[in-house]
Amino acid sequence: MGALAHYIEREGISTTQVSLVKEHTLKINPPRALWAPFELGRPFGAPDEPDFQRRVLKAALKLLERDSGPVLEDFPEEAPGSASEEDTEGWACVVNFSEAVKEITVEEDPLGALKQEMDRLRSWYDLGVEKRNGRTTVGISEVDLDILSEYFVSLIDDVDSAPPRTDIPRFQMVKLAADDLKAYYFEAAAAQPGNATDKSLADWYYGETAIGKILALVNESCRLSGDEVLMKMSDRRLLPIHQKHHKLAVN
Repeated sequence: MGALAHYIEREGISTTQVSLVKEHTLKINPPRALWAPFELGRPFGAPDEPDFQRRVLKAALKLLERDSGPVLEDFPEEAPGSASEEDTEGWACVVNFSEAVKEITVEEDPLGALKQEMDRLRSWYDLGVEKRNGRTTVGISEVDLDILSEYFVSLIDDVDSAPPRTDIPRFQMVKLAADDLKAYYFEAAAAQPGNATDKSLADWYYGETAIGKILALVNESCRLSGDEVLMKMSDRRLLPIHQKHHKLAVN
């Protein structure tokens, strides 16, 4: 949007925008931008917070008062629910392994660990779908989750593993697999009792689960692949910038 803003301004129309990745905005240097320290995909912060979202919107629109730029200002507030003390309050871990069942670790069997974890989440996922009258965001890859899981784990050792779909580029298949698995986990977690924030869900998903460890390994595999597109994906497309510290887990 920042690049497009330059062309629009040349036609005499003033522009403003909300930026979530400050580094990109500094390089593109748009006429007016408000940097907001929120998660990607949430330019106005947390959902169901109209007063907060209105403040973000007003701050972005206020930049239109500047006759010339470039202007880049920081939004001074964190999104509601981002404070650490709110992240875990009233929310329980969604994976509870029975003592009678041996927990499979990613180190000994990545696929086995992933399947065990997903099986444990199945009842919560199904409950969430039921509460939403059958609606789910899982399925964007158009590949069965079992096949998708096997493919995603295979990327740890070989990014050239045969993809379940050959009608789309490899990088797109990798991204769709990651997105579908994330959707399954997040929908299962959201069905749990308590009020989990976006940050607590992300910290749990990327930092405390088998899929989080596998994702870090796949991210590293992409980084070392020699494929220019996969290498770029490993920068922040698979691991969000606010979860970059989990890259260290594979070093």
